[in-house]
Amino acid sequence: MIKEYPETDLQQFRLGIHKETIQFIKIHNEYRIHTILHFSTNLISFVILSGYSFWGKEKLFILNSWVQEFLYNLSDTIKAFFRFFY
Repeated sequence: MIKEYPETDLQQFRLGIHKETIQFIKIHNEYRIHTILHFSTNLISFVILSGYSFWGKEKLFILNSWVQEFLYNLSDTIKAFFRFFY
């Protein structure tokens, strides 16, 4: 079956497969980078909140009151948006 096609068609086919493979590798690498960034962000947040809970209960209380005030001052539309997704 391969002998039926001219050599240029095979080269074009191989070139197309090569381009698609490179595209899939780029997409896979982007996904891995995003995963690593999300994991590192979560890890940093966990470390900060753990530090606050162990060494700074007063700071955590201030942070909690600030977050509550921030959420209270949001518009009703944004509050509804957050309730819809969380």
